[in-house]
Amino acid sequence: MRVKTKELIFQGALKAFADKGYNETTMEQIAEICGVAKGTLYYNFKTKEDLYVFVMESGVQRFIEKIKDFIEIVEPVEFRTRMMRLVEAHLDFFQNETDFCRLLLSKGWGTQERHYTIRHVLQSYFEVLESELETARKLGKVPSIMDIRTTASSIFGMLAFTAMRSIIHGQTLDDPSIRYSLQSLVLHALGIFEE
Repeated sequence: MRVKTKELIFQGALKAFADKGYNETTMEQIAEICGVAKGTLYYNFKTKEDLYVFVMESGVQRFIEKIKDFIEIVEPVEFRTRMMRLVEAHLDFFQNETDFCRLLLSKGWGTQERHYTIRHVLQSYFEVLESELETARKLGKVPSIMDIRTTASSIFGMLAFTAMRSIIHGQTLDDPSIRYSLQSLVLHALGIFEE
């Protein structure tokens, strides 16, 4: 599949799934939104489920790339700064990718299959976050007793659902008070008060 066609299909399918939900969206509607022939869509994705998995995997991969771009410019020993940048990466991504945020956090959870798909594609995101927290633990930046999986899930929940609520209420995530509040909450939850 050509890169341009792949991006058209990703954007169109994402918009359709986010607006209407998985069950209410048809392949024909997606083809129309994408501006591609229905045959092109079916040539690349045999089923709507295949297309949905592609959209979710692509969106999460973009999310991970955003996080890495934000935190990898800071050394691991500067954990406080890395965590502040991690919060910024989440908020920037959700601000700029509102359709993906809406799909991931609201309309995509309809059936057991969707639950499995979302858990599966988010696994790579959690691996990045858990690795970051594990490195911090090894460096003595967070308490050794801290459960890494629980902490990673809690950070994701706090950031993602705050972003979703802001989007629903038409608030910008560029608001300095939102960023400050979330950065403070994450740092305090990790036991980081000053550096």
